[in-house]
Amino acid sequence: MRNARILTIVEIALSIALAVVLNLLALRLPINIAGGSVSLAMLPIAVLAMRRGMWPGALAGTIFGLLDLWMNPWIVFPFQVLLDYPAPYLLFGLGIGLIAHLYWQLAKKPEGLLTESQGDTLNRQFLGSLIIVLAMLVGGILRYATHVFSGVLFFSENAVGQNVWIYSLVYNVSYLGPSLVGSIVCALILVPILEVAVPVKRDIRKTAAAKAAPDTAIAKAAVDKATVDEASGAAADKGR
Repeated sequence: MRNARILTIVEIALSIALAVVLNLLALRLPINIAGGSVSLAMLPIAVLAMRRGMWPGALAGTIFGLLDLWMNPWIVFPFQVLLDYPAPYLLFGLGIGLIAHLYWQLAKKPEGLLTESQGDTLNRQFLGSLIIVLAMLVGGILRYATHVFSGVLFFSENAVGQNVWIYSLVYNVSYLGPSLVGSIVCALILVPILEVAVPVKRDIRKTAAAKAAPDTAIAKAAVDKATVDEASGAAADKGR
């Protein structure tokens, strides 16, 4: 348990560091006059959330968001800072971790998303890839929503006569769309490799059969004891 926590902390630190490095390589498009850029900074946080779950993903996302604020500040109002920096990445990691966690619980697969254990390999790999895409889409939409609300509330003057909602939707998808697609493609390659190279053993709830096993054993022992007592009583009566 202690080693697992240490490994989780190490992966959180590595994910944040890699996200910072990838963010330094970001590409800002001409349309992004009020912040936002195309990068793979979401990738390390996504991989961490899929491997370690909701809370490590949310924690890494929050810390990276604060570091992004420190490195690339674009401040209009205090609440805007929350919507554009820690909140998007927190929700991104949380959403991905939630989908991955639900998959682990439903599939009863403590060994990982794409590792082979039973059934048809191709079907399992397809399902694992589908979960990766779904999880990242959910996380990406959550992040996208916070930026859209920030654009509507605090950057409406940039719309210049356009509908502010449409402007914010288009503006934020211009950099988040390519960033998310690139991160998904890389995650589809990296996650299976990491699951094989550095597998994560996850605590999965016991199935009904496993839960019932101890009760069954106790009941069997009670029956055996009653049988022995009955036989001993019969032998004693016969001896009399």
